[in-house]
Amino acid sequence: MNLKQKLFSNIVLRTMFGSFGSRSGYSKEPGSFVPYFQYKIGPYQPDQYLYFPKEPFAVLYKNEIFNKLHEYTGYDIIRYLEFHYSTYPDHMDFLRFLNYEIFERLKKKPKDAGLLSTQAWVSEKMEELKKGQQEQIRQDVEQVVQEIVKKQPTASPQEIEHHVSVLVEKFTGHMERLTSETERGIKDLAGSFVTGKIELNNRNHEEKLMQVFILLQEVKAPPQVAKAEQLFKRFTDSDLAAILHLHFGAFKDNKINTLQHKIGDQTERIKASNPKVKKLNEALQEFFY
Repeated sequence: MNLKQKLFSNIVLRTMFGSFGSRSGYSKEPGSFVPYFQYKIGPYQPDQYLYFPKEPFAVLYKNEIFNKLHEYTGYDIIRYLEFHYSTYPDHMDFLRFLNYEIFERLKKKPKDAGLLSTQAWVSEKMEELKKGQQEQIRQDVEQVVQEIVKKQPTASPQEIEHHVSVLVEKFTGHMERLTSETERGIKDLAGSFVTGKIELNNRNHEEKLMQVFILLQEVKAPPQVAKAEQLFKRFTDSDLAAILHLHFGAFKDNKINTLQHKIGDQTERIKASNPKVKKLNEALQEFFY
């Protein structure tokens, strides 16, 4: 047992070190970190690798990533990031790592140009990954549909049913993965900005709150004003689910897809003929138009 282990085995000393900022969860063991950015041991070279005179420990390694970043400006920052991003096998993990690291550093230097450029690049790459996943879903579904169409004239009902089942399984698997990644992405991004802590006095009003948002989604101008254009150019149920999840305490424990189902249920419950609903619709239309 080394000296640090002996000292930290004493709960009183451990608490005291934490109070004075002397406590760290980072290992001082060289090489004990995930190598998101490529590095070499040896003299410094003017290229995009990180260089250390000997095997670094975690804090030194992470700090050098951003020290190296600040050697560049403009598009050269992007080239530096993509050099390392291209070789790391898990692209989403790489982006999540940068997202959290940037957040911590921007709290200290909110106008740091290099960090802001990196933040913009992370957002761009996350969007690219999302589009790539959507394209993969399209290709997989298209492939199965083509197989069904090709075999339809000669296939038995059982074979057709099998291919349809494969199609449903593929599509369901993709959607579950995307939903999970979306939820994880929302939680990650929530660490980068302030989320709301709105709470209702009466939890019995949660469903009514959803219904108000749904009615707001559907507000449109009277025909004589603007050809019945809608108030929102885009405001989907997934957008509403994200708002509820991020900003209302009553919904923070709900998954995004669960909230979407709840929103769908509430949409069906709204009766246009209900006097209260009719009055609120008219009031919203009058307020905006």
